[in-house]
Amino acid sequence: HTHTRTHSRDTMPAGKRKRTTDVESRSPAEFFAEHRSIAGFDNPGKSLYTTIREFVENSLDAAEELGILPSVEINVERVNEAEIHDLYGLKKKKQQEEAALLATEGSTSTPPAAKPAGKKKADLFYRVTVKDNGGGMPHEDIPNMLGRVLSGTKYTLKQARGRFGLGAKMALIWSKMTTEKPLDIYTCRRGQSFVTHCRLDLDIHKNEPRVLEHTKHPNDGSLGDDFPAGWHGTKISVVIQGNWSTGAGAYRTRVLSYMRQLAVITPYAEFVLRYVDPTKSRDSFAVKYNRRTDVMPPVPVEVKHHPSSVNLVVVNDLLRRARDSGNVTLKKFLRTRFSNINGPVAQGIVDELGAKFDADMPVEELTQEKQLVQHLVKHLTTRPWPAPSGDTLSPAGAYNLYLGVMKEMQPELIVTHKEAAQVFQGHAFIVEAAISLGGRGVSPGLNVYRFANRIPLLFESSSDVITKTAQEINWTQYKMNKKEDKIGVFVSMVSTKIPFKGTGKEFISDDIPPIKAAIMAALKKCCNQLAAKIRRQKTLKAQQDRKKSIIKYIPDATKAVFGVVKKIAEQDGLPEENRQMKRARHEYDQDDGGDSGDVAMTPAELVMACRSKNVTLKTLMDRLSKHVDQYDATLALEYVAEQGRRAAKGSHDNVHLKPRVQLPAEEYRQMAFPGCTFVFENCMCHDKSWVEPS
Repeated sequence: HTHTRTHSRDTMPAGKRKRTTDVESRSPAEFFAEHRSIAGFDNPGKSLYTTIREFVENSLDAAEELGILPSVEINVERVNEAEIHDLYGLKKKKQQEEAALLATEGSTSTPPAAKPAGKKKADLFYRVTVKDNGGGMPHEDIPNMLGRVLSGTKYTLKQARGRFGLGAKMALIWSKMTTEKPLDIYTCRRGQSFVTHCRLDLDIHKNEPRVLEHTKHPNDGSLGDDFPAGWHGTKISVVIQGNWSTGAGAYRTRVLSYMRQLAVITPYAEFVLRYVDPTKSRDSFAVKYNRRTDVMPPVPVEVKHHPSSVNLVVVNDLLRRARDSGNVTLKKFLRTRFSNINGPVAQGIVDELGAKFDADMPVEELTQEKQLVQHLVKHLTTRPWPAPSGDTLSPAGAYNLYLGVMKEMQPELIVTHKEAAQVFQGHAFIVEAAISLGGRGVSPGLNVYRFANRIPLLFESSSDVITKTAQEINWTQYKMNKKEDKIGVFVSMVSTKIPFKGTGKEFISDDIPPIKAAIMAALKKCCNQLAAKIRRQKTLKAQQDRKKSIIKYIPDATKAVFGVVKKIAEQDGLPEENRQMKRARHEYDQDDGGDSGDVAMTPAELVMACRSKNVTLKTLMDRLSKHVDQYDATLALEYVAEQGRRAAKGSHDNVHLKPRVQLPAEEYRQMAFPGCTFVFENCMCHDKSWVEPS
């Protein structure tokens, strides 16, 4: 892989000049070092943020691939200038050597005096260390995996977090450009008897790793507390120039926002972020993002190319690989290198291609004639095909998204929805959405959180299809105020190919109708659910407000009633109980139920009790308050029961409960959890050894 640039120059006098061209080749490492903004290394602050992000995402991948619940520790430490004093020493030594060279050449000229300059902002340096509990790296592969650009294990067609496949390599390039410090790696595979320690540098011009140390140590805890006996995972550390919390280029807030959103989309992971500043201890802190569930999404599956998604470059690459594997016919090539093509379909394609094609022709013949390859590609892309399946994708899951939002945002209301798999340019994609109302750390208005292949997207939000689609929704129609309510919009998209736009690949353009339609559909379904919850909430609030209003007037009403009764009691004789009074007393007896032990009184008995002071103002007030409470409870139970009857007609939600004590599967099968207005039933054992439909 080389980046070629040409330079023209004149080599003859005027009139007889002949132009020659020098061809200069550049390695991939040189190219990305020069165009580092493509990979997110625009400036020191963003370079620090991107380094943390790349290390953390590599750690998540390493754990998830083996089905291990990820635990990731991130340490960002401000490096004292004394620790990197050798850098400044080297610069000073170089200046001294240049001065000595001038003296040996007999130069009598003195270097021009430096112009006085304003106070330059001091460079800041940080040590970034990330440790995980993943599967580790093979001892022999570490130099090429981390020290050779465009070399890795992620160059396959499947859902992946990486955007460029650069990962730690760009962090090493940035380190080499700013501090000349190598990568420091400790890694051990699960069940391995030794821990690998590797100190790695990179030759940018040759795009080759320079191994400074590559040793094995016993995995018995002798390396220290960070590496207990039987440890597995990776610990990687690098010293780079950055900007954590100084001035406009600081990225402290960005890193914290990234970690919080990452905790939302991966609630099954545990993160610890520590920042240490030896010069300002008050700025040091530690944040822990706890694990909320132990249910992980399935591991993404590598897929074959869908015939409708290929082009000349892809097909030529597939032909080259097939040719290198040896003895591959055209029919076998179609059957083994593409999805949706089996033996009969492959034979049909060969027949449709024409007389120049044969099922048994070697793929070498195709590579020798460009027109045949062009004809094959055109036929594959124009032929009707079944849509690719979304079964190979790994979305977070609506329930995990729900748990993540609840854990980090703590909203008052939240709903989630997962759309069915859809297709764009031959690649399946799945959209999930959640909408929350209220919450911790959420600003009034529309707060949009975007995720692609389960990683947060923090930059260029205004250009993204998710943000634009959310702004197009009429939120008032769904009982929400777009400017005053704290609305959280969470949209996650997973695919084998995310159609990013821009050099930094931080947003998805809104000019892709299938993706925009899927996002809009998911958000509207969430809005409908949330509007129903808001209506129910308002109904309950109206009942509570009515009760408060009634309770507010109980003292005045009681005083008025007691005043009338007391006035009658002070008169001679007793009032006779007429027919209307008897009917009222009978109805009161029926409603009261008698479960409190209170006995209903006739008006005459009430007057007598008041005269004998067995009934006081406080007695009447307590009785009226109790009656209001009973009436309110009756209305609440009727409302809950009605909602339960409506919910029973619809679909049920799966709720994952982790028991305190693990029981045999048979006991879970027969278990029920009775409650006041609900019952849990049809439980499923966590190890999924059996399943009962609910």
